[in-house]
Amino acid sequence: MRITPAQEVIINSLKCERLSSDVSNLQLVDDFLNRRNPSLALTLQNEAFEEDEHGSIAYYVVKDKSDNILFFFSLKNGLLYDRHIDTKVIELIKKLNTFIQENLHDNSLDHRHKATLISIQEKIRSHKGLSKYDLINLPKIKHNLFKDMERELNHNVTHVGKTYSAIELVHFCSNNNYDSLWDSFNLPQSRGVIIFWKFVVPIILAAKRIIGIQYLFLFAADISDTDSLIRYYQSQLNFLEDTDKATVKPLYDLACKFMYQETNGLESAMIEFFDNFNPEYVEEA
Repeated sequence: MRITPAQEVIINSLKCERLSSDVSNLQLVDDFLNRRNPSLALTLQNEAFEEDEHGSIAYYVVKDKSDNILFFFSLKNGLLYDRHIDTKVIELIKKLNTFIQENLHDNSLDHRHKATLISIQEKIRSHKGLSKYDLINLPKIKHNLFKDMERELNHNVTHVGKTYSAIELVHFCSNNNYDSLWDSFNLPQSRGVIIFWKFVVPIILAAKRIIGIQYLFLFAADISDTDSLIRYYQSQLNFLEDTDKATVKPLYDLACKFMYQETNGLESAMIEFFDNFNPEYVEEA
């Protein structure tokens, strides 16, 4: 059944804005909590405002009428390609991440060095890119791993197959401090699903009218044993888990899965979502 007028009033009362469009957001983000992945809240509270202001990553916050931040997501330009790549770089990134994880548990490292490691790890996770200057700041003595990394980072061109224009959904995160508030809306769809079809998709469609965008993609950091997050992205947001396409940025770790969908089907899928907003249940005899 289609979304009702009363439900539309609730959803339309929410507002989506760029993080840096209102300086008061600098204080409002302090109230953001995500129990599943606390590092996402730290990103929002630390470097996100500056990155949004500079335009390197576009951060959006979704607020209620009282200016409580219920959700945030971010977008950046990306590139997909047909698979044709030496896996050496990906393996080096995985080794680097393992090295960082091990040293984060080293009690001999001071707070400044650990902060450096966390910063580099976040650059890997959010695909902001690494440079040889990042490696120089690592607190441990460099060994062959870093020499190999520097050698690869000095290469200016990576040969791949056919390329495709794309946008990456970098962050997609609920504020657990307002779970009860969201539940009080009594909506039949989850918060993330509504945010995606109400706010994320229209932004992609608006951008697509200006520049070419063939795909929308993300990296799902699913730590569950049941692949619940993967299935959520597939069934609710229409993302595909496939090996036909790849991206130029390596994965954060083995738990992250690359998923994508064509932008051509987004508008019709958005209309279908709101046309079937209320699931129709058949009572058993």
